[in-house]
Amino acid sequence: MNGIGVDIGGTNTKLIVMSSGKKVLREDRFDTAPERGPEDFIRRLAAAVKKLKDEWAPVSIGVGAAGDVDPDLGVIRFSPNLDRWRGLAVKRPLEKRAGLPCVLENDANMAAWGAYEMELGRKYRNVVAVTLGTGIGGGIIIDGKLYHGANGSAGELGHNKLSRSGPRCHCGGKGCMEASCGSYAIMREARAAIKDRKAFVARYADPGRPRLNTVCLTRAADRGDRTALRIWREMGESLGRGLADMLLMLNPDCVVLTGGVSKASRHFLGPLKKVFAAQQMKTSFLCVDLVVARNADLGVCGAALLGLENAKRGGKAG
Repeated sequence: MNGIGVDIGGTNTKLIVMSSGKKVLREDRFDTAPERGPEDFIRRLAAAVKKLKDEWAPVSIGVGAAGDVDPDLGVIRFSPNLDRWRGLAVKRPLEKRAGLPCVLENDANMAAWGAYEMELGRKYRNVVAVTLGTGIGGGIIIDGKLYHGANGSAGELGHNKLSRSGPRCHCGGKGCMEASCGSYAIMREARAAIKDRKAFVARYADPGRPRLNTVCLTRAADRGDRTALRIWREMGESLGRGLADMLLMLNPDCVVLTGGVSKASRHFLGPLKKVFAAQQMKTSFLCVDLVVARNADLGVCGAALLGLENAKRGGKAG
C-alpha cells in the first residue's frame, strides 16, 4: 500500500508518496502562498494530491500543519504561519476532491508519529517528540497512540513557563521555554552577545550562506568560541528544565529531539543531561532514552504513515 504525506509550511507545501514499507517513492512541493487565501490553497493542494493519486494509486492522505489543529473535525483552527488563517477545513474538502480518507494533525504530532515509526521502529510505547526550530513544538504518544488531550491541543511543550519574568515569547507571554530555546531566541541572545558580528560571520558562517544563524553559531562552538559555547550551554540548561517538568508529568520511555536546532545537540545535550541528573525525584530520569533524530523529514513521513495507519484501521473518506 502507498500513502500520501503532506506538510503545510508557511513558505512551501511538501508532498511525498510513501509505501507501507517506509520507502519514499516520490517527492513534490509547491509554494504555499498563504496570501492567496485558503480556498485557493485547498484547490492547489487537491490538484497536487490528485496528480499523485493518478500515478501511484495511494489509499490514504495524511496532512500536517503548524498551528492549532482540531484532528477530529479536520480543521486548522488557527495558524500564524499561514497568514493567520482561521477555521480552515482541510479533511473533508480534500477527501471529497481526492476520494481518499484523510487525517489532519498538528505538524509536531506528525513528527512524533514519524519518529515513533521510523526512528524508533515502535520499540517504545510512550514517546515524546520535541521539535526544535524557530519555535518549539511537541507530540505525545501514549501506549502506541497519539495523545490529543481534551480538544487536540496537547503537547504545547514550547509554552511551558520556565519563569514569570523571562523573555517575551511569540505567543505574547513571558518565560516560555520557546522564548529561551527556539532559534529566534537563540539568535536574539547571539546578536546581543557578539560584539563584532561581521567578523564573527566571516570567521564561522557557512561560506555558501554568510549570515549569523544557528549553523554559524554551531560552527563557532565546534571551533571553541566561548560566546557560542556559552549560548548553547544556557540553551541546553533551559531546555533541560522544561523537559524535566515534562518527564516528571508523563514518564515517557523515550524523548526524541528533531528539527533544525537539534543539529547542534552535541553542544547542548551535555548541559541538558546535567539538569536531569540534578533532579531530586530521579525515577523518571533513570529509564528514559534521549534520541536525536537523524531523518530531517519526520513530519511529512509521519503524515504519510499515519494516513496509512488510519486506512488500515478502516478509515473512509467522508
